[in-house]
Amino acid sequence: MSFERNSTRPAPPRSPAAARALVFAALLACACAEAAGQSPTPSPRPAREDAAPPPMRYLPEETREKLKAEARDLKDRTKLSIELAEARLASAAAYAAADRFEAATLELGVYEAIVKDAIAFLKATGKNSNKIRDLFKRVEIALRSHVPRLETLRRGLPSQHAVHAQATLDFVRDARTEALEAFFDDTIIPERPAPKANAPGGERAKGVAPDNGKKPDRR
Repeated sequence: MSFERNSTRPAPPRSPAAARALVFAALLACACAEAAGQSPTPSPRPAREDAAPPPMRYLPEETREKLKAEARDLKDRTKLSIELAEARLASAAAYAAADRFEAATLELGVYEAIVKDAIAFLKATGKNSNKIRDLFKRVEIALRSHVPRLETLRRGLPSQHAVHAQATLDFVRDARTEALEAFFDDTIIPERPAPKANAPGGERAKGVAPDNGKKPDRR
């Protein structure tokens, strides 16, 4: 008598703890496989350096006193303003060459204050004479010569400081425009009215009676 072996015998039931262990093992195996297939995580790039704070535009007390001493003579005061502004540019270049970049940008703030004061002082006179227009033109010419110096300074500064040198270049551009507008203000000659009929001999007639068709009495 032969007996057939039952090959589909049901598996014994598993406990909840064993089921949880199997699920955890499966999840761990999937995570390991995924990590093995990925490339190493790149290291984060260093954070970009923040821009330096913008320089404060102000007139030092010593500079203010020098300008005040020349307040009576517009020509001398304008000349002094240009000299003081150029001295600040030279100082900024010297600081930049010594890698004292923050001090260099601080000098630019004082430079802007001097230029702004010079233009405002000329405008405050309320005069519109050839002398005032010539002084505005002199300021504009000086500012034009400062542009290459500022460009050289900007290229020699780190990016976080160079942005302020560029801001000074923009300031100079606007100041030149302001000076030129003041120079050309009210210089257009107004259109003159048509001249009246001239009397014989080329002289302008005065008090000529209107022509009523009658001949003058020559008696």
